[in-house]
Amino acid sequence: MQKAITLLVGALLLLGGAAPAPASLRQYLEEARVHNDELAAVRAAAQASREGIRRAGVLPDPVLGFEYYVESVETRTGPQEAAVSLSQRLPWPTKLSLQKQEVRQQSAMAASRLQEVALRVERRVKEAYVEYAFNNEALAIAAAGVELLRYFESVALTSYSAGRLDYPSVLQIQVEQARLEERRRSLAAQNGPLRGRLNALLGAPRDTARSLPLQLPVITLNQKAAGLYEVARAQSPKLAGAEAAVHKAKTSQAVAEKDFYPDLALSLKTIITGAAEYGDPPDSGRNPVIAGISMNIPLFRDRRHGAVAARQEEVRAAQGQQGQERRDLDAAIDQGLYRYQDAVQRQTLYRESIIPRIRQQVEVGLQAFEGGNQQVFALLEAEKTLLEFQLNQRQALADQALEVARLEELVGITLAQWDLATAASEAADQGPLPHRPALDEAERQ
Repeated sequence: MQKAITLLVGALLLLGGAAPAPASLRQYLEEARVHNDELAAVRAAAQASREGIRRAGVLPDPVLGFEYYVESVETRTGPQEAAVSLSQRLPWPTKLSLQKQEVRQQSAMAASRLQEVALRVERRVKEAYVEYAFNNEALAIAAAGVELLRYFESVALTSYSAGRLDYPSVLQIQVEQARLEERRRSLAAQNGPLRGRLNALLGAPRDTARSLPLQLPVITLNQKAAGLYEVARAQSPKLAGAEAAVHKAKTSQAVAEKDFYPDLALSLKTIITGAAEYGDPPDSGRNPVIAGISMNIPLFRDRRHGAVAARQEEVRAAQGQQGQERRDLDAAIDQGLYRYQDAVQRQTLYRESIIPRIRQQVEVGLQAFEGGNQQVFALLEAEKTLLEFQLNQRQALADQALEVARLEELVGITLAQWDLATAASEAADQGPLPHRPALDEAERQ
């Protein structure tokens, strides 16, 4: 029995020693912020929207005109040969400021969209990191299970040689060992697609090497559940974008209402006049200057009423969308908190209650098997059950981290100390060992 313990502890320590240093989640997030293509596209769109503010609310360009008289017009003071004019359109007061305000609100929507995408990318990177780490731990559990079955096989072959065990029982162990070997092979092959997914989020070539996260992080909420709803009201980019959409729709309605008022145009014109051909009039060759003012007549009011009515409906639509976003956000937080608390309870139950008892069952069964008093089927069932619950405990720990990441996306702020998270229970349940004295201290933490 002590030989089995020593063999399996050594195998697990060898697995841990040969692995590269744990990957830094902070580095992954920073890389994604710089190189993620979706984030770069939305960032460029937000910048374009900000640049649009500079051209909004500005007077239209003045118009400079030149007229040449093909046939000069003879006047008392001389022939009029050409004319030069300058005109400037002046929109109704406050129309330009409303248009600028409308563009600012459009830019605010784009900024909220940028923050929303940044949070989504961050959540997806954390998900990929956690799933990558979970797959590596599942691989370690399967590897430790294979080592245990190899020891079962050696004991079974010894018992078979001594005539205490029949050959079908040896075959049972070998079949289970082959099944677990295939599971380990499948998990190892899955590392490639998981690495490719992470590289896609980081904007890197899919075959870029990434060090394996050695352990799942233990992620816990650092905010009270009841306070998340208020935090989300203040920080959620979706709600901020919905609010900006309401303000923009109201401003668009105000701009449409201003269309009932005329725009003015000021003009200044001078006529180039030559010297008089006959006589010497006092104003000979003098260029007359003409000042003018004009305005459009908002005559077709039905078109304008239709535009205002359309904007009013857009306001109602934006307000309805805002209300729905709030309700959807509350419901999503409800579901996220439920799944988070369920994951915490599951992994605690597995770690503190179920797994220690099943490990004890395997230990007792192995002692009986070594003494020739235990059936192979019962021992293999206990070993499979231990493997299953150890994997379930790690899955619950991964689910706990994933739910925190999703809640962070909903709320709009970081809710856990990802960089400072420590895996207090990872070493305790990596393999299906009946007992591991060298790791007992980690298990008690």
